[in-house]
Amino acid sequence: MPRFRLLLLALCLSACAAPPADTQTPAGALRGGAGLLAWAPDRGGPRVMAPSTREELTDSLLRGEREQAFAAQSGQTAGLRDLFAEAALADAQAVAAHGAPPVSWGHRVTLHFFAPDGATVSLTDRYWYLIPDGPGALRVAAREQDQVLQLDDGNWRTHHWRIVRDDALPPPAPPGPAPLFRAARLSAAPRPWTDRSADRWRRDLRAVRELGLDTLILPLDLRPGAPETALTPAVLARVGEQARALNVALLLEVTVEGLSPRALRALHGALGAGARPPALAGVLLRPEGRPAGPTVTLWRQTLQARFGPLPLGLVTASPAADFSPAGVASVQARRWPLGLLHGPRRTWQLRAFVRAHPQGSLLAGHLYGAGGLLTPDGSFTPLARALTRPAERPGGVAFVWGWALDLWPLLLVVVGGWWVRRARSRR
Repeated sequence: MPRFRLLLLALCLSACAAPPADTQTPAGALRGGAGLLAWAPDRGGPRVMAPSTREELTDSLLRGEREQAFAAQSGQTAGLRDLFAEAALADAQAVAAHGAPPVSWGHRVTLHFFAPDGATVSLTDRYWYLIPDGPGALRVAAREQDQVLQLDDGNWRTHHWRIVRDDALPPPAPPGPAPLFRAARLSAAPRPWTDRSADRWRRDLRAVRELGLDTLILPLDLRPGAPETALTPAVLARVGEQARALNVALLLEVTVEGLSPRALRALHGALGAGARPPALAGVLLRPEGRPAGPTVTLWRQTLQARFGPLPLGLVTASPAADFSPAGVASVQARRWPLGLLHGPRRTWQLRAFVRAHPQGSLLAGHLYGAGGLLTPDGSFTPLARALTRPAERPGGVAFVWGWALDLWPLLLVVVGGWWVRRARSRR
């Protein structure tokens, strides 16, 4: 038992000491591509590659970059020999010694040759990357690279690589225009939306349309220590297909620790390594702190290079962003001091809010949770009548009763004063 505890303690210490980027990214395990790498149709032979071999190659291609970053930070270069050999090893060691390893995403790998003995492959990797370029400067570019890997001692090692093309990304278009949306937010609690079934997605997307809205906001936490999101790219693509069929747009609300290179890679990993997710209307960033304008422009530049005019928003107003929720009308329940916000009063307030904003972007609230538009089983709450029946007037009894509950302190004073006077008159 003592030996088992010591072994368990050693494993825990080693896991805590290892950098998270060494084996995983915020988008999941590297063997599955982590939303950062996808395979194009094979062009080579003569041997057909098994899925397990493809996963091993995926892990080697992505982990090589992480190992260079670890070597640059720690000075320990021994791990590079597990992923590189010959000329490629010398290049990887030089990158680690320089202290500026790249951060890449959107890898598109094409297999050209797989040897009959299953030990040699030739492929082309096309991807985008970011790398420091002088004091305080960053370079973002698209690269096409040929690689030769060999299976040595159970590890796929890159022996040779050749850069075919390396083009700096074009500058982004000027910020704007802001997307117009009438939206509801989907809460991430108590379970992340990546765990939802296809039937629940279909039901909620239809509810968005029946509520008279056109956009569903999906929250996503990409900060270090957040739950793994390996399923995010596949779920986002699948939900996007359903949303597009129902004419509903998706807006991704992303929480990050800051606009760092790590967070940029995590965002691209969540969006997947392929084409733009269907029905995605924009990305709204919630960073900790206020990022600089050039950094926001760089993030817009990387998104536009991959997906075209995909709006990038920031919670704090910034001239470098495409939009900000500061200009979005958001319903705010007005409480009477010390009053109770009764259900009919909430419905009346939401209906008045919707009528007051017939045009422009609008946030009507949450689909689920306290004050939500849907019950846990997907039915409409009484509050949803403000959207499904915008012309309906509140009933007289309900309206008066709501105001009475809002004014209960005043009623209490009146009743209390009447009781005191009556008691005094009896004396």
